[in-house]
Amino acid sequence: MTDFEKYTEAEYQLNEGLIRMDISVKRPEGYVKTPSSRMDAMRQFLDECDNPQTGIPAIHVTGTSGKGSVCAAISGILRHAGMKVGLHISPYLQSATEKIWIDGQYVTGRHFAELVKWVMPKALPFLSPNTPASIHGMASVAIALEAFQRAKVDVMVFEAGCGGRFDLTSFIDTKIAVITNVGLDHVVSLGPDISDIAWHKAGIARKGAPLITGALQNPAFDVIAAEARKLNVPLLTVAPTGDPITHNRSLAKRAAHAFADILGRQLQADEVDSGLTSVQLPGRFERIPTEVATVFLDGAHNGDKLGAAVSHALASHKTGKKIAVIGLLGTKASEATVAAVRGKFDHVIATEPVVYGKAACPARDTAQLFDMETTTPIVCSDYHDAVSNALQMAEGGTVLICGSFYLCGAVRDRWYPKREVVLQQTSWPTV
Repeated sequence: MTDFEKYTEAEYQLNEGLIRMDISVKRPEGYVKTPSSRMDAMRQFLDECDNPQTGIPAIHVTGTSGKGSVCAAISGILRHAGMKVGLHISPYLQSATEKIWIDGQYVTGRHFAELVKWVMPKALPFLSPNTPASIHGMASVAIALEAFQRAKVDVMVFEAGCGGRFDLTSFIDTKIAVITNVGLDHVVSLGPDISDIAWHKAGIARKGAPLITGALQNPAFDVIAAEARKLNVPLLTVAPTGDPITHNRSLAKRAAHAFADILGRQLQADEVDSGLTSVQLPGRFERIPTEVATVFLDGAHNGDKLGAAVSHALASHKTGKKIAVIGLLGTKASEATVAAVRGKFDHVIATEPVVYGKAACPARDTAQLFDMETTTPIVCSDYHDAVSNALQMAEGGTVLICGSFYLCGAVRDRWYPKREVVLQQTSWPTV
């Protein structure tokens, strides 16, 4: 059996074995103001896994936008400083191996299969309506932790899933906590307002661990500052620059320097500069190498993220037409989400991602979120057809594919086959 076949079988086991029963019992953490049974379940599960998080210092990153990019940049800096780094990113676009980086590469398909084989006997006993957390999510976090433990990494950089205070990633040994920013996203789970969302994200702070944030606007900053005072930890701030890429890199530099300080080390300028750009993530302001049109993939799925994606894509537009392809998950569908796209493109094509275990917003419903006086979307449910139509309509112009990481991952296979992503351990395989 090839590595890809082993990976495919393992992915099937995880999804079929742990997602379907879990759909009906997964509960959001929102509006919970005390430690929940969700955390008790994860603590018990990690105990069953022999606590693979033990003994590995961690940098924990949360935020509404940019947390994956900040994690990647921190990882790159520390690797260039000579450390063996484990990097956890979520969600993935094409292959679950994308979530687990060791020393700058995804784990192999064979390694992933071994980790799934390890976790399944531990996860299946939790597959009950009484378990108040995603079993698949618990297993995925444990797999990453075990991978880093087996690899004997010096540090792990861990992206939180949703929120932070009650996130399944919250059991790592946090030495540096980073909150990139706070905006209106995951409102059902974390809201209803900015203060509530900030409270959840501030929950990654730990005693003895410096807290770094780029969320300087109130009321979010007041909430974060209160958490820092409560724990008596240093609060380090990074002023927004207006450019998300520059801002993310500034946060990463601050976090990497803070971690090096804990180790009694000083990072060199060339280590920082080289590290910042050494790790790329797919689906974040990603430009696809094609001559048919200037194509950008961006998993932006809330108003702030979509605004940044639209500005970035249109800044390079020179000729032809401007086309947006947008597909949303049902939980992300709102008029506020699509506001940044209205009136900015010659045509908008509403489509829908196909996601295992998650409900997509039907393309027709996405189209109805737009103000028809400024934008009348074309409805095309099949995302393959939606992209093909966009490329043809652009006439050599600009195409932005956005609204969901899952949509970006699905259409990305057009240029970078999933099989090669797994086998070559990179999202930019040589095809």
